[in-house]
Amino acid sequence: MTKKSRYISLLLLSILFFLGAHTEPVFAKDEKAAAAKIQALNDKIVAANEARDLPAALRAAEEAAQVAKAGYGDNSLQAADTMNNLANLYLYLKRAPEAEQLYKQAILIDLKKLDKESVEIAAIYFNLGVAYAMQKKYTPAIDILNKALNIRIKKLGRDDASTKNVEQMIEELTKLAYPLSEKI
Repeated sequence: MTKKSRYISLLLLSILFFLGAHTEPVFAKDEKAAAAKIQALNDKIVAANEARDLPAALRAAEEAAQVAKAGYGDNSLQAADTMNNLANLYLYLKRAPEAEQLYKQAILIDLKKLDKESVEIAAIYFNLGVAYAMQKKYTPAIDILNKALNIRIKKLGRDDASTKNVEQMIEELTKLAYPLSEKI
């Protein structure tokens, strides 16, 4: 399949998905091709970020998410991983509501496929907490960051740098969420 026909297939798949049709493209179960395409897109994302070409990085990340869903299935770990990556880019672009939705989708998939106390899930909880904080949703941010913290403590220990970063973020958000409590 040529690059142009693959692009057209992805475009048609997106349109059909948007319209509610249930279909699978010809290359949907070709995981090897999907893996290669996702890797190429990830390389493109990195190069675009280094060149500070954020629109190109965003296009590549969106395409990677579509390829992962088409090649592995909507509820695959690969789809969740590319959603998390796309959400990270949305967060960087200050598009926190879009990032929040993708993080929530990724968590739902990962909770079905991974150990509920895996560091991968803790990382997405952390990312979701940041998305909430950027929207000034401090209480949900604190709640989800506490989930991330508990997992990190169990898996990585209290002395781990990332664990300490989560603790510090929770402290700062608590001050923002409950400013009167420190005056009492």
